[in-house]
Amino acid sequence: MTTRILLEPVSLVLYEDPLWPWCLVAEQRIRAVLAEVDEGYGPLRLMPFPLRKEPRVLTAAERKRLARAARSAAREPEASRTTPDLWLSQDPPLTTVPVLTALAAARLQGASREEALRKAILEAGLVRGINVTRRDVLYELAETSGLDVSRFAGAFAAPATERHVLDVFEDAVDKGVEGAPALVIGDEWLVLGPRTATEYAEVLRRYAATRSGVPQKRTVH
Repeated sequence: MTTRILLEPVSLVLYEDPLWPWCLVAEQRIRAVLAEVDEGYGPLRLMPFPLRKEPRVLTAAERKRLARAARSAAREPEASRTTPDLWLSQDPPLTTVPVLTALAAARLQGASREEALRKAILEAGLVRGINVTRRDVLYELAETSGLDVSRFAGAFAAPATERHVLDVFEDAVDKGVEGAPALVIGDEWLVLGPRTATEYAEVLRRYAATRSGVPQKRTVH
């Protein structure tokens, strides 16, 4: 697939929650499709969308539902190493906001440090089933990820860091985002939920055609 017909880079934003394996599936598929694109689209930007915003103890039914969804995602190649253990443990997350706040805090030390922390969070949370929303766990992961832990702790504790995460979430809701993963193309098209790589490729191709002046129906998926 080629998109040389686009006149300027098109923004691509994926609203995601790193503790939801379907977001990992969506991210990997989109990146695979973008690797085949010669030009036209900007880099994929990950933006926070906490699927559990308010701290609340999970009911037994919620734990089963989350574990069932995690098992379903684990059947996909992109998330084959993930497990449902995070939601079946004796210490499941009450909210996923702390993880997203931690990534925002890490971003202040550079994109590479944020990415290192993200990988550590995914490994600990989605593979090993550790409650990575705990402050002590996040500090340990920050240290092993090469972050300046003192700077990280200060940014993580600052009310403005969490407020930024919640502001992004509220802005996304205003745009029509109802859950994660959700892909926003050029701030115009919204693709809700995980899709196959073929579907992502098709919608990017259609958006490219629209930008080049080829008549297409504007679609919210």
